[in-house]
Parts: sequence; structure tokens; C-alpha cells
Amino acid sequence: MNEGSGERTIHVLQVDDEPRFSELVEAYLERLDEPFEVSSETDPRKAVETIADEPVDCVVSDYEMLPMDGIAFLEVIREEYPNLPFVLFTGKGSEEVASEVTQFTATEYLQKGGSDAYKLLANRVQNLVDRHRSERRAKIARDRLIQLYEQTDGFYTLDEDWTITYWNQQISDRTGHSPEEVIGQEFWDVFPQAAETCVYDRFREARETGERVEFEVEFEQRGYWAEIRIHPVDSLLFVHSRDITDKREQQQELQYRNELLESFASTVSHDLRNPLSIAEGNLQLAQETGDFQHLEQVAQAHNRMRNLIDELLHVARGDELDRSEVSLADIADRAWETVSSEETDLVVGDDATFEAYESQLRRLFENLFWNAIDHGEAATVRVGTMADGFYVEDDGVGIPPDHREAVFESGFSTAEEGPGYGLSIVRGIVDMHDWEIVVTDADGGGARFEVTGVDTAR
Repeated sequence: MNEGSGERTIHVLQVDDEPRFSELVEAYLERLDEPFEVSSETDPRKAVETIADEPVDCVVSDYEMLPMDGIAFLEVIREEYPNLPFVLFTGKGSEEVASEVTQFTATEYLQKGGSDAYKLLANRVQNLVDRHRSERRAKIARDRLIQLYEQTDGFYTLDEDWTITYWNQQISDRTGHSPEEVIGQEFWDVFPQAAETCVYDRFREARETGERVEFEVEFEQRGYWAEIRIHPVDSLLFVHSRDITDKREQQQELQYRNELLESFASTVSHDLRNPLSIAEGNLQLAQETGDFQHLEQVAQAHNRMRNLIDELLHVARGDELDRSEVSLADIADRAWETVSSEETDLVVGDDATFEAYESQLRRLFENLFWNAIDHGEAATVRVGTMADGFYVEDDGVGIPPDHREAVFESGFSTAEEGPGYGLSIVRGIVDMHDWEIVVTDADGGGARFEVTGVDTAR
């Protein structure tokens, strides 16, 4: 049975065991300036067969008929066609009959009598059919949308009371809740943790505005990220949930690589700045004085820059570094060759040997020495051993207590023109060795850096 055959013409089936009255109803309806096409049946049983075989948009039925009355006829129709528009148009009736009729969906009750009754009948039929067609179009649209989302990813629907009315297999697999468990349950009862997140606010926004809402959210308990798209459709919320965990991981990996690249570039520029300054200074002295002994310092600085570049490239590539036994005094002296200053002296108090990544340890001392010279304005830098490590201290201006944690952060500097990478490089090298570093006051009032956790052998 086709419940409707066109959006313009309205096919009405008139059922009345009085043929002459059926003809009268047919004549009145088709004479009105409305798109009615009327056919008639005198036997309700044949009318049921007609509805099954022909397109009918609305049934108009008498009440007192044989072999079944209008209510019995209506009940038969509703068993097969629960939403087919139906008007009980009768000359006799009662409030009891009217009450019984209106309990059925898409049903009207109207009494015969006078020409106005036919106009009213036409109006009721038109309204019932228009509403039925609109609901059918909406259902078709919803069904198509559901089919579309079924093919894309997780999908579910919520009614005006936040009750879950649909739950597809993809969202079931992702959340671990089957359709049987959740359909008919309130969404916030099934997912109480969601009520404390942005999910609640965005769902309510979609319901209140009637506008589409999109957002991304992490479901930590289930271990995935989702892109949520909410489409208000009539009284329902259509919710499309797409798993974007891989996408977010790729974004995080890209962010990590960009940060690593930025850190590498900052480290290279910082570590090369000091030997480059030494090379430039000695080259200028050689040009001004004609004393080519200064070129030895230039060559030494260039050699240090070449070694730094090789070391940094190895670190950036993630190459395996080898530990070797080093001497504290020896590594400090070699580091001082690159950063020595005529106004500052290095004093190595005692010596100890321990295993370390030699090239990285030299960078550690170079950066601590330059920090004492550039920022501490130190006249003397001292290096010595401790029970489980070593220290580097100076007699400069020191580091205020409220800055002692921040100085190890990348980009932090107490100097206006300082890049703020030296001590963050030191912290990174300490972490690489699984050591610890703290900054405190030196006996002379300057800064003292203590590196502990070192397995030293005197």
C-alpha cells in the first residue's frame, strides 16, 4: 500500500454503506477549490483491500455501518497503517465515540450536517494530509542522515529528555556499551563523567540554538580523542563521533618535532656564539697587531665549533653516545680554553674521576663558565669535588633565591640581551647523565652550582 502518491493531489477514500451519501461527499469535495480526488466504497472490508492496493492519502468513514462500524474499521486500519490520516464523518455520534476516535494517531472526528460541514471536512482532510506528508518527509530525511552517518563513524541520537534513542555499532565498539545497554537510558546516566566536561555545554548549546555544533574532546578513560558534530533535527540531536586519535597523535608528534628543531637551533646558536666571539676577537687582534700567534686561538675556536656541530648532530639524530672515564680537572681545564677571559681566573681545587659523556660534560662546564663571566661578572671561578659529585662556583653577583628554579628554563635570562639557553642546556646534560643540579650561594657571595648523583672515584 502506498500511503501517498503525490504532493499536490489528495486521494480520499470515502467509506459509507449509503451509496447516495458517498456520492454527495464526493461531489462536494471535488467541487471545492482543493486538489481532491475521491473514490468510494460501501463495504469496509473492501475498503481495507482498496487501501492495500491503491494509493490513499486519507480515509473518510461513516460510523454506523455493516458488517463493522467506523471504530472497528479504524482499528483494522491502524493495525497495518498506524499513521494514515482518518476522519470519522458521521451523522450520529456521542462524546464517547469522539473520545474513542481521538485516541488514535492522525485521526479526526466530525459530524455531518449542512454545506459548512463539507468545507470543514475538506479543511480537516487537508491539514491531516499536510501534517502526515511533512512527518513522512522528515522521517525520510532522518533515515537518510542515519544511513549516511552509519557509513562514516560512531553515531547516536538523543531525544529532548537526553534519552539515547539510537546507538550504532561503531560507537558501541569504541565505548564498550552495547545498544541493548544504553538505548532508553539517559545519556548523562550512562556517561556521568561527560556532564563535568565541555561535552555537556556543547550538547546544550546545540539544543538551545538549534544550530550545528562541532568540537574536539579527549576521553581519557577510553584512551581516545573524538571529533563531535551535533546536528539538531526536529526534537532529536544527531551526534556524529569520529575517532581522531591518530590525527591528534600526528599533530603532537609534529609539535614535538618542531619544538625539538627549535631547541636544536637555539642550542646550536648558543653554543657556537662563544667560540665564534673568541675567533672574531683574536682575528681582529692578529690584523691590528700583526702578531699571528693570535691565529692559534682562532684555529682552536674553529676546531671547537666543528666539534660542537658534530656532537649536536649526533644528539639530534638520537645516535648512541658512549660514556668514558673522565678527569674533573682535565675536563674543566679544556672547557676553560674555549671561554677563558683575561679578567677572570679558573681555580680547580681538587680532582676526581668518573664516567660521563665527555663531549657533553665539556659543554656543561663551558656553559657554567660563560654564565659566571657574562651574567655573574665573576673575577674567579672555582671547580671542586663533593662527596657525591662536583661544584662550580664564582665570586660574582649571585642568583636571587626566587630565580634559582627559573634559571634552568629555556629562554630565561637576567640579562636583557641574553638568549637564556645556557643553563637550560646544563640542565639537559645533567638529566642525560641521571644526575641532579641545584644552585645556591657560594662562600664568596656568588653563585654555586652543585651537581650530585655522580659516582666519583678519587
